[in-house]
Amino acid sequence: MAPFTATTVAAWPLAVLDTLARRGLDGDLALREAGLERAWLTANPGGRVTVAAMGRLWAAAERLSGDPAIGLYVGLAAQPMHLRILGLLVQTAPSLDHVIDFAVRFQALVSNSVTVSRVHRPGAEGLAIRPLDGTPVHPCALDAFIAAHVQHLLRVAPAGAVTEVALRRSEPADPRPWQARLCRQVVFGADADVVWHDRARLHTPLPLGDDGLSRQHQQLAEQALAELDRSPPLVQTLRGLLRVRPGGPPTLGELAAAVNLSERSLRRHLAEAGSGYRRLIEEHSAERAAALLRSSERSVAEVADQLGFSDASNFSKAFKRWYGVSPDRFRQR
Repeated sequence: MAPFTATTVAAWPLAVLDTLARRGLDGDLALREAGLERAWLTANPGGRVTVAAMGRLWAAAERLSGDPAIGLYVGLAAQPMHLRILGLLVQTAPSLDHVIDFAVRFQALVSNSVTVSRVHRPGAEGLAIRPLDGTPVHPCALDAFIAAHVQHLLRVAPAGAVTEVALRRSEPADPRPWQARLCRQVVFGADADVVWHDRARLHTPLPLGDDGLSRQHQQLAEQALAELDRSPPLVQTLRGLLRVRPGGPPTLGELAAAVNLSERSLRRHLAEAGSGYRRLIEEHSAERAAALLRSSERSVAEVADQLGFSDASNFSKAFKRWYGVSPDRFRQR
């Protein structure tokens, strides 16, 4: 079994870069220290980066800014799409209770370096964030997630939904940024990072809640979570690269270069993950074929040509192997 690798969604380092840019700081220097590439992050915001790389990025951002509260500002500036599908779920959640539930169920889609759980005390419901054993998580990363959660609640929930924030980090020399931007009541040196919510408001309908949209987003989140569980980070990253690449499929060498590996190393890593170059390309072709047939009026022959098949007959045979039905029958479903 391949060793567990903690990862974070690639949109999150983009939020760090945005905050550094607004301060006139060199985000590319921070990226170099982290071992990340701006072009790849921009082209693949739904991909994954290692938590180790994110830790280096946070350390560089804190050093460049000279601000131990830099994580707060990243979280406050983060848009829903920086949290990907979890951000959409929060935007359409019917109640505060749903928001907390979604954060617990789908946090891994943002980062699988922590566990998120509900905790209780009289009059309050807490969202507790705990790093996995043996997985160092930078304090700025926790500040950013908590600040993003608080900020999203300010957008969708009545004032006063958050009553207290407890942080494991030791009290900084100047605690005012945390008190001003998270909650009036901030406790430092706590046993766990917890956002406490007013229990009386849990089931009050949220003004922007949409139960129908929320259910649709939940289905997408469940699918994304299942894919995350099944696929190693490298395979997820390569699939993301294929999805955003225009034109025909890249060569093995081009894919290897995109993830900073030699062709030989990429072959070995894919084999260890139970995949391979040809399998990745075929899976991507199957995915594109289904999308083109569902969303366009192109003929089967035109779809076959766009995907690089020599003729419609060969494409139809491949499609039936992938989905068990012909392209025409697939369209009728």
